[in-house]
Amino acid sequence: MGIKIEGNKFYVLDTEDEKWVFAKEEEAINKLKEVAKNISNPEEVKILEVDMSTDKWSIKQLSWAKIAISLLKSE
Repeated sequence: MGIKIEGNKFYVLDTEDEKWVFAKEEEAINKLKEVAKNISNPEEVKILEVDMSTDKWSIKQLSWAKIAISLLKSE
């Protein structure tokens, strides 16, 4: 099964033992909210943004401030 990516970015939620790939940032943040109760070491959790707009892909970690604001807005 594949995931269709619209645009040039996708997002990876990396928890302690599992990883998920999402087409949109909001989807990754929503999944984090869903699995947060099962995370024992929050220092190991991150959401990565993969930008494939050029031949040389870039990967950066979303800031926790951005994730927190998104989570607060969703409540």
